[in-house]
Amino acid sequence: MPSLPVVRIDAATPVGAGSDLVRSYLRDIGRVPLLSHEQEITLGRQVQELMALEEQEQELTLRAGGQAPSEEQLAEAAGLTVVQLRKRLKGGRRAKERMVAANLRLVVSVAK
Repeated sequence: MPSLPVVRIDAATPVGAGSDLVRSYLRDIGRVPLLSHEQEITLGRQVQELMALEEQEQELTLRAGGQAPSEEQLAEAAGLTVVQLRKRLKGGRRAKERMVAANLRLVVSVAK
């Protein structure tokens, strides 16, 4: 899935270039496919799993007095192997990015 462009406009950006950047962003976001119902459910579950792992990591950090747990500690607390933990974290982050991009596409298409 293509990553979304970051649009930054500052004092060095020529007048009129901002609208070109916005037009480019809208064109790029329009290429992101909308999700099917099944995709929403699957990606939503992956994001929920990511959030549960992140919450567990925060809880372990609090218990350790602010020190973040190692991958091994987090995997053990979640009942996973380190490889499974990495895979679920990566999949959850990817699912989150995909959902955000698809939702931005939906917002843009409704706004048009």
